[in-house]
Amino acid sequence: MKKFFLLLATVLVAFVACEPTEQPSTEVKGTLAVTEQSVEMAFYGGEGVINYTITDGEAGAQPTVTVNTEWVNNITVGENIKFNVDFNNIEETRVATLTVAYGEQSFDVFVRQAEGMAVDVEFVATALNGEYYGTAYSQDPNYFAILSKNGTTGWSDLYLDTYYRFDLYSNTPTDASAPVLPQGVFAYDYLNSGVGETFGDFYSVRMQTFQDGRYEETKIEDGVVIITENKFEAILKMVDGKVHRVVYEGSLALGYIEVPAPDYYSTLTEDLTFNHPDGVIRLNYFGDYYGLGASNWTVSLVLPGTNINGDYFMLDIVTDSLAFEASNIVGTYNCVTEAEAAKNTFIAGYYANGFGSSWYFVAVDNYYGTDDVAPLVDGTITIREEGINFVVEFDCMDDNGHKIAGTYTCSALEMYDNSK
Repeated sequence: MKKFFLLLATVLVAFVACEPTEQPSTEVKGTLAVTEQSVEMAFYGGEGVINYTITDGEAGAQPTVTVNTEWVNNITVGENIKFNVDFNNIEETRVATLTVAYGEQSFDVFVRQAEGMAVDVEFVATALNGEYYGTAYSQDPNYFAILSKNGTTGWSDLYLDTYYRFDLYSNTPTDASAPVLPQGVFAYDYLNSGVGETFGDFYSVRMQTFQDGRYEETKIEDGVVIITENKFEAILKMVDGKVHRVVYEGSLALGYIEVPAPDYYSTLTEDLTFNHPDGVIRLNYFGDYYGLGASNWTVSLVLPGTNINGDYFMLDIVTDSLAFEASNIVGTYNCVTEAEAAKNTFIAGYYANGFGSSWYFVAVDNYYGTDDVAPLVDGTITIREEGINFVVEFDCMDDNGHKIAGTYTCSALEMYDNSK
């Protein structure tokens, strides 16, 4: 009996030993080549791409891809290899290794990400405002976004708040009648080139207002804006060396807080008379802006000084000539609405998300709109030359029945051609 069981055991062992074992084959048809040996990524991450080819392979043959870190993720393989790199929040360069394999062939591709920025200031915005300019001032669609706590009623309107302002350019247009910010990654552009997927330096700024009426501007020297569905995030290095992270979640629709139009915009409480014997006249030429065969100029009258203070006039005139010459502005101009623009007229002041056409302001350290303001809505303005001086005489009215009359004599002249 013992021999029987021994024989049975031997047979079972022999049976198992003869069972064929399937081994995974690593032999595939074709040769893999990977174009990139390394991929450089910005500190803010984003999508990376690796290109490859498989020569003499089966139709639809693809490699496999693995990675040695979690901050490289969402790997997809198709005609090329795409992957996502997370934002780098450490102040040092980091490197990941992507291994691209096809059968026994294998290539390592290094993903090197620039050092990140440690955040000094966190700002959670609860309001998004702004407007869409299309391609009126740039080759690619231009968006302007303002992030704050409480929102704003216009491009130049400041309240007691902190504002982060972004001059964004995209490759994607929007419906101008109901503009919405585009999704994408927008890199800081110190050249202000106005090309897609950037935000320009000149108009992008942080502005903070204070209870006593002061405000501070802090410019940006580097950073990125990342817009995804219902989220706006910016990492900004300011000129003072601090890094700000700005986050907003909500609708990406652009616009301003609507407020009922007041009966009048003027803050004057009585007639205004003045006589300034030594000012500066600044002329901006816009060519035949109204299509009347005559030139349109904006005329600014300011008092001399390093900072602009005191009585400041902004005029919008249409002359009777197209010449780009200072003498072209000489003449008498009657007040009309913009729809009634004609030769030898000035356009009445109006307010539409900002001050338009002809206004009087009291400027305070280069800023206007926080002190007295008054639109010029009726009357005449006469400009004449006296030797080297330009003399501007006002006989006008504001929108609340106050007379604005006086003389502004300017010995200093500045001219700018904006017709192109």
